[in-house]
Amino acid sequence: VFRSKNPDGPYLDGMNRSAIFSSYVLNYGVNADQRGQLILGAYDDWGFMSAGEVAQGHNSVIAAPDGRSYLVYHTRFNTGGEGHQVRVHQLYLNKEGWLVASPFEYSGGNTTDEDIATTTIIEPNRISGTCSLLVHRYSLNHKELEVVRPVEIVLSAEGKVSGAYTGTWSVEEGNSYFNITLGNTSYKGVLVEEQMDGKNIKVISFTACAKNGVHIWGYKMREDYLLAWQINNQNMPIKDGQTISENIDLYGILLTDGVDIEWTSSH
Repeated sequence: VFRSKNPDGPYLDGMNRSAIFSSYVLNYGVNADQRGQLILGAYDDWGFMSAGEVAQGHNSVIAAPDGRSYLVYHTRFNTGGEGHQVRVHQLYLNKEGWLVASPFEYSGGNTTDEDIATTTIIEPNRISGTCSLLVHRYSLNHKELEVVRPVEIVLSAEGKVSGAYTGTWSVEEGNSYFNITLGNTSYKGVLVEEQMDGKNIKVISFTACAKNGVHIWGYKMREDYLLAWQINNQNMPIKDGQTISENIDLYGILLTDGVDIEWTSSH
């Protein structure tokens, strides 16, 4: 993504790099030129996705009369083959006027850019805790179907970031603009509520970008969905009547942050 104050340009990215190549430069792959805002790239293991998205392209943007904008594109997958499917993500404007894409597919929400700019949609304390973070970095090896995968970070109530990254975070007062610093990089974005792809599970999510063009996504499952998710996804380590001949960690199963599990046994 590039932008301009005039229809005829110049079109620049966040680092004032031009959209026009004055000479041949490779614009994809491991050694690619890193210009333009990378609104999203190849990724996997995000939420409950069963296959990683790669080679997203042929994209269009719809600025709808309802005050919302949508990114429409098709994607291939990292399972091999040339089959592709269409995806639609809502777009938002951050405080600095850059487009950022929703972390999950559009599922009928009604949040507009005006809502973001004038309303506290999500109370800041609701995003604090353990979150999944996806960093859409440049220079992926597309030939090998390389993808980025999420890591865990913790957003403390005091505005600190720990875990895979360290830094600070905040939500501006009176609106839904979200700011986060990871290491030495500052990202500006928005805080919204969404539904996870393929599930009826609501999450609190953020999407943001840095001036260097890198975009990030993050989410935390909404509190009232934690128990249902645990019950439907936990792996029972033993079965009734099973003969045990080794040590088994009864807590070494899929756990959701915020859900307490206890074991009892008659034998």
